[in-house]
Amino acid sequence: MREAQRLASQRWPTYISRFSRHEFTLPQLFACLVVREMLRLSYRKAEQLVGDCENWLRDVGLRRAPDHNTLWRGMGVIPRTRPANRMLDLLAEMFAQQRLLKLCVRPLRIGS
Repeated sequence: MREAQRLASQRWPTYISRFSRHEFTLPQLFACLVVREMLRLSYRKAEQLVGDCENWLRDVGLRRAPDHNTLWRGMGVIPRTRPANRMLDLLAEMFAQQRLLKLCVRPLRIGS
């Protein structure tokens, strides 16, 4: 969650609009949505899980978890800023660009 927030803060503005409530930043919402997709949770379950994990909240600078409606709205806004089918695809792309995955160029061969 921390890495997702860090990478997103390098790529996106803090807020999508100057008129937003400035309660949650775009990178913080992205980090919560990555957790939601990784664990294949509903928005309500993601809200509950993130809210129960105080150390996750602290890691990304949140005092409380965003509610399910905020996560749902974030899911509509974030892909418009950078088109992707899923948040995990977007995260993988960011990791690859930062070379954090350390993937080798040669494909893996399976022997008998």
